[in-house]
Formats: sequence, C-alpha cells, structure tokens
Amino acid sequence: MNLEWQNESLSLTAEICGKYRECADKEWKSIPENLKKFTEGRLEETQCQKRFRESNAYKLIGADPLAIQTAYKECHKQIMLFSCKDLQEGKIETINACVAFQKVQNGN
Repeated sequence: MNLEWQNESLSLTAEICGKYRECADKEWKSIPENLKKFTEGRLEETQCQKRFRESNAYKLIGADPLAIQTAYKECHKQIMLFSCKDLQEGKIETINACVAFQKVQNGN
C-alpha cells in the first residue's frame, strides 16, 4: 500500500465530497423525505471517505497505479472547477480522466 497516495487521495476525496455536499445543500428541499437519510449518508464526509477507502483507486488496483493517480488528480481538478449546474447536468461524463477513473472504480 502506498501511504502517501492514501493520504493524498483521501484529501482529494474530502474536497470532492465537500463540493457535492455544497451543491446538494441548495437542492435539499427538493429531495423526498424518504431519500434524505440515504443521500445524506452518501454525502456525509465520514461515509464518503469510508466508501473511498474500500475502492479500487484507494487500493491502486484495476489499472496501472500511476494511471489511477493521474486520472483521479485530473478528475478532481475538473470537478472543483465545475459549477453545481455543471455537476447536475452530468458534465463529469465529458471529462476523459473522470470516465477513465470511473472505469477503475467499477472494475471495468
């Protein structure tokens, strides 16, 4: 395991979770009551970190470790530049690094 990567990737993940949380807060009123707990659990920082710790990217498996790190850093950078509207419109799917990273995470 690469401790430096684990620390860095958890930091990037915290920022991404924060961004999504910030965007979700604006829409919170429109989320049906029965879904709020589920959504909150996924956006809540410790849950978000926990899910990432179980991921292929965190463990650097499923692709070349350097490619995983590069894709995640580039995807993170793009997510942080996006507006909430961009994220809601699924613009993340237009970023090659994010698509590549998603494939690693999904084990494809």
